[in-house]
Amino acid sequence: DTIVIRKAGDVIPEVLGPVVELRDGSERAFIMPTHCPECGSPLAPAKEGDIDLRCPNTRSCPAQVRGRVEHIGSRGALDIEGLGEVSAAALTHPLRPEVPPLVTEAGLFDLRAEDLFPIDVEVRDAETGLVRLDADGEPDARSPFRRQRRAPLEGRAPTASRPDPVFDPERPFDGDADFILSAAAYELLDNLERAKTKELWRFLVALSIRHVGPVAARALAQWFGSIDAIRAASREELAAVEGVGPIIADAIIDWFEVDWHVEIVERWAAAGAQLSTPGHPGPGAAVVSGGVLEGVTVVATGTLEGYTREGAQEAIMAAGGKAASSVSKKTDFVAAGPGAGSKLAKAEELGVRIIDAAQFRILVEQGPAALGE
Repeated sequence: DTIVIRKAGDVIPEVLGPVVELRDGSERAFIMPTHCPECGSPLAPAKEGDIDLRCPNTRSCPAQVRGRVEHIGSRGALDIEGLGEVSAAALTHPLRPEVPPLVTEAGLFDLRAEDLFPIDVEVRDAETGLVRLDADGEPDARSPFRRQRRAPLEGRAPTASRPDPVFDPERPFDGDADFILSAAAYELLDNLERAKTKELWRFLVALSIRHVGPVAARALAQWFGSIDAIRAASREELAAVEGVGPIIADAIIDWFEVDWHVEIVERWAAAGAQLSTPGHPGPGAAVVSGGVLEGVTVVATGTLEGYTREGAQEAIMAAGGKAASSVSKKTDFVAAGPGAGSKLAKAEELGVRIIDAAQFRILVEQGPAALGE
């Protein structure tokens, strides 16, 4: 159908209704599905009182595992180059081998060259999502992590996860002398190795705990200093952290009560992931950043040129400020761009200083004094 929508809030649009004159008679009424289209599990609310239906097979549903692995590699989480949509699909839902290298994200940092080499994936149309067929009518398959052998490339230095040259003619995998591991595979392994030392808050976001985004993750990391301390904290201790609150506290406690969630943390730690902040004094002693926005609360709303929604929040927090989600009397600045909604109106009502994208960049780089009065 063709519908008319409008911007009714900051995120979710409002559907006003259909454009009836554009209907040609081929339309049919939408029927809410009862089962997950990927794994067939019966759909149900995540908890009593929820309106939205979700697939409860969180551990094994191919779509959910694929989505979580892609999320781990995203800029807002561990920012792992090479771990995007295509790689996530290859690692969790390949055409071959029958058992994917990643059944859950727990094994991500255990991946080896031998796990990547045999992967074949179906090529899908970027627009329709359907599998492309070759000239014989068979699914078009590609091998993203191996390539045909060619002459060795001189001057390629070994790295920690690549102990021998990329194009070592004496090291075929699976006894296949015609193919060797691709440069993309080695780069992915290198980037996974580097990701093990990323900041604690990024690991918290990467765990896909419901409601835990960059803002809450930074607050938790600064206050507790380690995932072990967060796991050991009570609901009251979690909720008391500024920027967390009872809903997020409940989500964290619920997440750690699931055995395969705990397995993720334990296997990442065993593989060498740094799940604590070096030198942190311990729970209850938040680390002060000392940035140019220390003690300053900023709300970002609308489209700020040069920043994504998460990027604007990260810029505020990286400068030592608090990235608030709502405007109050305690708010120091509201950075507003095109599409700003109720938050802009609230700022005007309360007399909070409003700045544009150019002023926002100055604020996060140089501090409030650089903006003048």
